[in-house]
Amino acid sequence: MRNYDLIRETTSAAANRWPMVLGQLGIDVPRSPRQHAPCPACGGKDRFRFDDQGRGSFFCNQCGAGDGLDLIQKVNQCDTTEAARMAADVLGIDYRVTEIDQKAASQRRQQLDEQRHQHEQERQQKEAAEAEQRRASFVSHYRSLTEQTTPGESEYLIAKGLDGFTLPCLPDGSILLSLVDESGDVAAAQTITPQGEKKVLYGSAKRGAWHLVNQPHEVSEIIIGEGLATTLTAHLIRPTALAVVALDAGNLPPVAESMRQRYPEASIIIAGDNDWHEPGELDDNGKPKVNGGKIFAEKAAEAVNGAISLPPTSYKADWDDYRQQNGLDNATRAFNDSLYQPQGKSMGAQLEVIEGGKTTAPDRDALKPRIESRKDGVYWVEPNTDKQTGEIINRESWLCSPLQVIGTGRDDKDQFLILRWQAWGSDSETTQAIPLADIGEREGWRTLKAGGVNVTTKSGLRAILADWLQRNGSREVWRVAHATGWQCGAYIMPDGVIIGTPDKPVLFNGRSSAAAGYTCRGSAESWRNNVGALVAGNYSMMTGVAAALAAPLIGLAGADGFGIHFYEQSSAGKTTTANVASSLYGNPDQLRLTWYGTALGLANEAAAHNDALMPLDEVGQGADPVSVSQSAYALFNGVGKLQGAKEGGNRDLKRWRTVAISTGEMDLETFIAMAGRKAKAGQLVRLLNIPLSKAVRFHQHANGKQHADALKDAYQNHHGAAGREWITWLASNQQQTAEAVREAEARWRGLIPAEYGEQVHRVGARFAILEAALLLGRVITGWDEQTCRDAVQHSYNAWVREFGTGNKEHQQIIAQCEAFLNANGYSRFAPFPYDPQSLPIREMAGFRASGNHEDDPIIFYTFPATFEQEIASGFNPKQFARVLVESGMMTPPASGRGFQRKSPRINKRQYNVYVIQYRPDGEAEEE
Repeated sequence: MRNYDLIRETTSAAANRWPMVLGQLGIDVPRSPRQHAPCPACGGKDRFRFDDQGRGSFFCNQCGAGDGLDLIQKVNQCDTTEAARMAADVLGIDYRVTEIDQKAASQRRQQLDEQRHQHEQERQQKEAAEAEQRRASFVSHYRSLTEQTTPGESEYLIAKGLDGFTLPCLPDGSILLSLVDESGDVAAAQTITPQGEKKVLYGSAKRGAWHLVNQPHEVSEIIIGEGLATTLTAHLIRPTALAVVALDAGNLPPVAESMRQRYPEASIIIAGDNDWHEPGELDDNGKPKVNGGKIFAEKAAEAVNGAISLPPTSYKADWDDYRQQNGLDNATRAFNDSLYQPQGKSMGAQLEVIEGGKTTAPDRDALKPRIESRKDGVYWVEPNTDKQTGEIINRESWLCSPLQVIGTGRDDKDQFLILRWQAWGSDSETTQAIPLADIGEREGWRTLKAGGVNVTTKSGLRAILADWLQRNGSREVWRVAHATGWQCGAYIMPDGVIIGTPDKPVLFNGRSSAAAGYTCRGSAESWRNNVGALVAGNYSMMTGVAAALAAPLIGLAGADGFGIHFYEQSSAGKTTTANVASSLYGNPDQLRLTWYGTALGLANEAAAHNDALMPLDEVGQGADPVSVSQSAYALFNGVGKLQGAKEGGNRDLKRWRTVAISTGEMDLETFIAMAGRKAKAGQLVRLLNIPLSKAVRFHQHANGKQHADALKDAYQNHHGAAGREWITWLASNQQQTAEAVREAEARWRGLIPAEYGEQVHRVGARFAILEAALLLGRVITGWDEQTCRDAVQHSYNAWVREFGTGNKEHQQIIAQCEAFLNANGYSRFAPFPYDPQSLPIREMAGFRASGNHEDDPIIFYTFPATFEQEIASGFNPKQFARVLVESGMMTPPASGRGFQRKSPRINKRQYNVYVIQYRPDGEAEEE
């Protein structure tokens, strides 16, 4: 690509993106177009303005104006082509490729020209509008202040010994100093309080504007000073000269050029400030200090072929300081003696002499504001020079407590910043992913403060901190995970600890309410010798450990999550069983979660326990049966609730798979029935109700109480390490794990008779997972193979005795139908034949007819509304009817279409009915 084309394409691609491009190249520019800041090129304080306007336009009182490429050139001291290449690298433009098709290249150049022209027009229009707005604001404010002024002497000048100068003063004694431009209009203004505090009015266009201290009849000599006091002193030194206030050092060159145009024959003297420093003196960053007053005075004098006069001091001083310390006569002599011309020296190439005769280029960054990250926090440092000593004094503003940017992150949707800090009083560091969209916003500050980061309350400083966060630190890309478990080839614990080596840095950006419980005491071997040894041979406890081992295994096997609910009366060992399982991963007392909460809260915990064990406290302790019913279904459904997002659309669905262990004094089905509800069959094959078998092997202990106490002492002192070693083993043996699960599933398919219901076969696959986990987990537990198989078989047999071998849902349908007929068979079904006058029936459900023999069932001719809305309540009516037909309780029509039939004629009328045949429990009531 030709240089010309490269420059065109780069500037076009960078349009409206210059802050990003410059930031990537390490060039700091202010956020606001009206904000003045240190120049990235020359380093001068408060002389640089970055207007951008889509093309990176800037202006510096010393360096002049330019666009983004010009700024890159000046900072890096390179040519335009090299600057374009640097910007192209940031923008991803491959300038090494040669354009082959000349026609296409010509069209592209024309397109880029049109875009650039359009951007330039838009920039000019925007710049003109903003300038007009600033001008209008300034004029309004200035007029308002002018109406308040009265002529008088200022306490500020009197305190300096400058009596007899009448200036416009505000009611508080402040001077209102106006500056005019070449047209004679007031373009800028400055207020100076009696204490010497100076402030330029917003909207001032001070570049090239000046204030005249006097106006001689003939102007043959002009003296230009920075501030008002300095210029008044210069006027006393040379009363016949035209004394001009430039306001600051950066404005000296343009004011000098304006004076030269107005008075081409006059001699011009720059009464500069001497920002003196010790030769070779370094600032706090170890860089040489610069004499900014001298540099700008020489630049102004060189531009107009003028002379310079600096106070001959070995300390920082202006001419007013010198007069106050030495008197006007001495100041006049010193002024005349110190006059010199810069002889055309280039300010950009000027060198300062330091110790040893070596020379060095003056540091352009000495007075550049910066952010410093220290052990005690992050600070905004604004260097300034002391007028008395010439030393650089840093004004520091605290931004926040210690904070690091260690990378950027992405999930499947959003971009994040990865931040790390250590909260006060915490023993460990916190690493957290904060959405990039929240940086600098209320949500982002709230997240940081909630995590223990103290942040300044000042909005201006927060904006500086936000810029620094987005542009500072490592650019390493992390994977942000919102669920635990297997991610990027490694395993994330619910407390965020990574086990294994991920493909890329990965961070868990969720949190479990039990995260603090994932601690380690002892080792995997000590858990085996203490906890595992006491559990061996006790089948329910071993099944609980199997569930704990299965939790990280299901992710590798691609299996669904499930749970085990151990139930038995009090003091049977339920809590001990659950705690033994939990001790694989941490402190059982702190890992235990609760059924007492909302289904959404439990779903959030499930996402924070993906591929992990989820221990739940006893069902019944403060828990609502309705909430438990909802939570049990949501917990093992594996998908969270669909929720809308405040910015539109829907939030990402939370997904998980987990293995849970729950305990209670009654089974889940009975507990839910307490609220008048029935447990869904889907719930009962996801959360398996298993009657708890008490411990029978006490090992060296005399009874169950001593055995339980020993187990409690064992898991309190040995927990956490065994689970981590188990996950590490799984990560290194994934193929062996998958094969073991397949073998176990095949074995269990052969064990369960084919005539058993489909739900029993589904549950058999869950017990196959438990068996595979227990057999593979012998590397952790040390238990023998046959005992492991016996434990799982024992728990399966206990489950089958409670659940049955048929279809649980079908059983529930038949039971529900029988319950309705038992309760309402004689009260709501009219006898057939039927006379309404002799036996009125409220809410009649249909008719009933007894068989010809005593053993014959009663036939219930059921009205459709009663059947579908009451008898089949909670089920699909067609499915309900189909199950009754299959069980022999319902007679369908001979046509095979549907389930309703015509009733016998009753009072000369036939009805569409469901025909159910059943003998109610107990003796038939007489009418």
